[in-house]
Amino acid sequence: MKPFLIGNLVGIILALLYFLASAFYSSRVVSSSKMMPVPLALVGFVTRLAMIGSIFYGLSKIKEIHFQTALITFVLCFTACTIWKTARSFRHTGSLIQKPLKR
Repeated sequence: MKPFLIGNLVGIILALLYFLASAFYSSRVVSSSKMMPVPLALVGFVTRLAMIGSIFYGLSKIKEIHFQTALITFVLCFTACTIWKTARSFRHTGSLIQKPLKR
């Protein structure tokens, strides 16, 4: 297989795994912890960021994977997943435009 194709596949898989881990962890922290959900979410974010950084560092040493393609694909796929989830959330809760109050 070509290095570009492998880089694309790796980027997509890592983005989906990172997105699912992010959604799973944040929903668990917010629903279970009553005292400190914000610090726990921040620690989870830093931990996931360190893990994905170390994974990409390891991938940069593998010659069969085009590293820049994997990075760009990761960013694009994660952004698309985030936009999709945000749009779904707004559709569920309603739009951002507030109706003026009648006096």
